[in-house]
Amino acid sequence: MCEHEIIGDYYRGCKHFHGRYYTGEKTDCGSPTCKTSAAHTHPPTMGCRCSTTVTDRRRVQNMYQTKHPDCQ
Repeated sequence: MCEHEIIGDYYRGCKHFHGRYYTGEKTDCGSPTCKTSAAHTHPPTMGCRCSTTVTDRRRVQNMYQTKHPDCQ
């Protein structure tokens, strides 16, 4: 499963991470069955049924001691 880096804000009051934007940085898992990996391969005649699950690698830009507005 590949990881995509996302920058955002962390609210300690409710432990809520609010993602702002993706940086474009990607960590490749190197698996041939991962659709977002550079190593993704299968015969061209076969329909792709590979997993499209991608995880976010969260990077905190701002940390707030309060709750997120949606959690108040």
